[in-house]
Amino acid sequence: MFGFTVGDALALQVRGALVPSLQRAFDVDPALLGLVAPAGTVGFLCTVLLAGAAAGRLDVRRTVLAALAVASVALLAMSAAPAYGVFLAFLFVQGSADGVVRGLDRPVLAHFYPEQRGRIFNVYGLVWAVGAAAAPLVVVAVLAVGNWRWVFAVLSVAFVPAAVLVARAGPPSIETGERALSRERLAALLRDRRILGVLLALVCSGGIEGCLFTWLPYYASGFLPEAYANVLLSAYLVAYVPGRALYGAIVGRVDPLALVAVLGAVTAPALYVAFTASGTVAVVAAVLVVGLCVCGLYPTLSAFGVNVAPAYSGPVNALTTGANYLGLSLAPAAVGVLASATSVGTALSSLVAPAVGVVAVALALRTRSGTATAA
Repeated sequence: MFGFTVGDALALQVRGALVPSLQRAFDVDPALLGLVAPAGTVGFLCTVLLAGAAAGRLDVRRTVLAALAVASVALLAMSAAPAYGVFLAFLFVQGSADGVVRGLDRPVLAHFYPEQRGRIFNVYGLVWAVGAAAAPLVVVAVLAVGNWRWVFAVLSVAFVPAAVLVARAGPPSIETGERALSRERLAALLRDRRILGVLLALVCSGGIEGCLFTWLPYYASGFLPEAYANVLLSAYLVAYVPGRALYGAIVGRVDPLALVAVLGAVTAPALYVAFTASGTVAVVAAVLVVGLCVCGLYPTLSAFGVNVAPAYSGPVNALTTGANYLGLSLAPAAVGVLASATSVGTALSSLVAPAVGVVAVALALRTRSGTATAA
């Protein structure tokens, strides 16, 4: 699972770094460039929900191996796409395959480490952050000797190490303690205000992350050379590494909802500075602060959600991952439309609103639930 998440992070983060290259190659306007995010996540949302709902009944090893194979083939096809629509179609396939594995990864980890879900989810997120931070640098290195198509050709082998490890490992079981999910229980979960609050907060935090993943290099290319604009995205993602290491160390000792509220409260003004300041130093500093803070939202909120209903970790993981990726999918497209009418900087500065939304939801949940611990 840790090997997969590195490849998944690379595949996700090269998209934003390649947005300027895709615009030149296919001659599309910002509104259409915004479709890169939903194309990669719509299929993901469907498969992560299906895989998560069936987590206790699937042959995990065979399912993961099949999904990794499909993802690799789709990445190779993306490298040869003759038109933007074809590229988006194979991006949809690749995202769908990734969703299958993401629907199973946290349920497996949750059952391996039932007393340390918050910590292991943050460590898992840290490993993802390492791969994500490397992605823009991979793009810079490949573009120095080739073109954007080479990037996806190289990534088509990124899942091979994970596939080899999964093939050699014994079949993991996530059936222990995992109860079958009835329609009535699913309805009850969706009526739980704690679950609904977590999902709403994750849509907001996912929207912030998705817009930065997709649009930060494009925005930065307005005042930096393209290679340096990609390095800024890498720097933003590098901030995830110490951030998630820190939150993984403290999450079992602090109120997770208070932590989420504080992180959101710092993120909001940092986002405003990042996309309204005129000085490069101020922009870079604000972007790093955003990365350091926003990286703790998803793993902490998802662990809190699983702790609400630990016997249904698969479905809850599917719902939380789906909510996060719903934000990742919709917000960049909305920013693309807004950017066409105004400017990219103005559109991105609107991300202050979902950051404030995260704070409001966390405080409301804390008031209703009292203190809780993401173990």
